[in-house]
Amino acid sequence: MKDYKKPLFVMTDSVSEGVYMASGDSNCWTAEARSVQNWNGSHHVFQMEATHTSAVQHIYTAVTIEMTFNNVIKEAYSENNWNCIVAGNKVTVTRENHGNGYGSGDNAGGFKVWVKSIDEATTKGLECTRCSPRCHSAVNVQGGF
Repeated sequence: MKDYKKPLFVMTDSVSEGVYMASGDSNCWTAEARSVQNWNGSHHVFQMEATHTSAVQHIYTAVTIEMTFNNVIKEAYSENNWNCIVAGNKVTVTRENHGNGYGSGDNAGGFKVWVKSIDEATTKGLECTRCSPRCHSAVNVQGGF
């Protein structure tokens, strides 16, 4: 378990519904990127596969995946225009989800990320050497609050 975060709860006499909380490892996603096209005329295309563990059930509002490459990235974008940030050899993609997505074996995979390096040869030779996912979990409050 990494970085245990003690759950916070608030008791309110005017609310009669229950609150369900999850505890444990905040890194509840696994992610993998595989090359599906090394040159489409301008970019190298990677297919992202991300799966939420079935061992933890909580609401998540997004998953952020930091991709590390073997060379500097100059440009990147993702399917569905999800937030995509480039910094050196890293690309960080945040896939937003509706606020009541339960994390119990959910699959956020099947989306593509297009990346471009300094020239055609370098772009063709790009490899994703690491994928680091992070869950954006939220408290499950029943009763419309």
